[in-house]
Amino acid sequence: MLLIVLGWGGCRAWRGWEEHQQVRRATAFLNSGKLNSAALSARRALQLNPNSTGGMRIMAELAERAHDRVALDWRRKVVELEPRSTADAIALSNCALQFGDIRTAEKSLQNIAQEARGTAEFHAAAARLAKARKNPDEAKMQFGEALRLAPNNDAYQLEYAQTCLELPGKPERDEGLRLLERLRLSPTQRAAATRALFADGAAQRHDPIELRDLARELQSYPEALFTDRLLYLDVLRRLTDPQYIRYLTEMEKDAASKPGDLAALFSWMNTNQMGLVVIDFARTVSPDVLKQWPVPWALAEAHAKIGDWPDLEKLIGNANWGHFDFLRHAYLTRAFRGENNAAAATREWTTATKNAGAQSQSLLLLTRVIYDWGWKNEGIDLLWQLSKYPEVQFEALHTLYAHYTNTRDTQGLYRVLARLNEIDPGDLKVQNNLAQISLLLHVDLERAVKRATDLYRTDPTNPAYVSTYAFALYEKGDVNGALAAMNKLSENQLRDPSLAAYYAIFLAASGDKAKAREYLEQSKQANLLPEEQTLIERSAARL
Repeated sequence: MLLIVLGWGGCRAWRGWEEHQQVRRATAFLNSGKLNSAALSARRALQLNPNSTGGMRIMAELAERAHDRVALDWRRKVVELEPRSTADAIALSNCALQFGDIRTAEKSLQNIAQEARGTAEFHAAAARLAKARKNPDEAKMQFGEALRLAPNNDAYQLEYAQTCLELPGKPERDEGLRLLERLRLSPTQRAAATRALFADGAAQRHDPIELRDLARELQSYPEALFTDRLLYLDVLRRLTDPQYIRYLTEMEKDAASKPGDLAALFSWMNTNQMGLVVIDFARTVSPDVLKQWPVPWALAEAHAKIGDWPDLEKLIGNANWGHFDFLRHAYLTRAFRGENNAAAATREWTTATKNAGAQSQSLLLLTRVIYDWGWKNEGIDLLWQLSKYPEVQFEALHTLYAHYTNTRDTQGLYRVLARLNEIDPGDLKVQNNLAQISLLLHVDLERAVKRATDLYRTDPTNPAYVSTYAFALYEKGDVNGALAAMNKLSENQLRDPSLAAYYAIFLAASGDKAKAREYLEQSKQANLLPEEQTLIERSAARL
């Protein structure tokens, strides 16, 4: 009996020791960039112990690097096995945000004990959640707290600087730019910092020569990505720089044997109306490389860009794009539409949506592709379908919100906001917008008034909350109360075109015609919804 017990215990001890060794090996392989070896060691650890949290963490990190959603499943399993681990809860939150699952990220952070929230890692995770919820002010505050606790963490400095650039104030932008310039001296963050400066400069329409210098420096780093080289190539093209042709030829040679880089180069050419160049260059590339994903997709797009529908159909008609075959059916739909073959186009589109609908990420990719084609109606239908998937519903709904805002569709905005409020009732910005739209449409007025009142009491200095609360009072017939609320705002705040519109409406109703005319003029710069425009026109008629 004693020998059996000792043998059994020794076997367990050996398996535990071997599992620990495999996790150590996997971690070393991961740190040295040997991802396949890291995966093999992690799987061996999981074979020895199916509940090996060390092995699961390695598998999760590998999946995150590959942008594979299975990472979320691994992170959830670790948290289930070690529910008191703050580090794993934070890792689950960050992983969930990587794949757009805001609800899981928020729930993961909420489950962390209050006494464990005073770390830089927690505040950084909270900041990323705030960014995902489109709240840059909160994100800046949380990243600031993370930096207070870990002032030498240059990764947090980078995220803080990028958040500053998202804020409208000049002091915040200047702070972000200064920090990015300083991070260009960091060996680990120089590429990301230079990339961020380039993106900001392009968005702010900076001097092209300045952008060229940034892009040249970025692509010269040993750690630069192929896409960084494409940025430099694009700047040379825009400047008609004499080096452009030479650099393009050099990149073609480098990419010819690398499917990922070749597809990226083809995509850049397609974006710049060089579809014919893509097709001509593809004839010089090895057929084996052309068959490797995602090269077939980029090549199909080149044919579509030039409207070569017969050749596109011939190229992809009998091909097999594996997991992305739904995209092939979408391109066949486009080819048949180009050839006015409605029956075949309908058949292919039905197949494309059916195959893509099996996974949310496939459906999301299909939506992005057809949006680039200008297929707005089909895109809207797919976005509403995507809003049913928890992992992508926020991205889908925010895209729908932007669409309905641009088209000034108040009913569509109400539908989106109602859905957002269902899945994220803690988002105060959504609550405020829903109250405002409800008041405009005269839908669920009692609840809208209560929302507006509660938000105003929560933060009576927030201009958006104040204007919605004042509008609620106006709708109840309390014009004086509406004016009293608005008058608490500063002159600069009242000059904001969207706020000026509501202030003008209240002033006109009170009989203050001179002041109402002044703010009506200011409101002309606002992008108003039809119902708001009607209120403005009625107010103008009173004057």
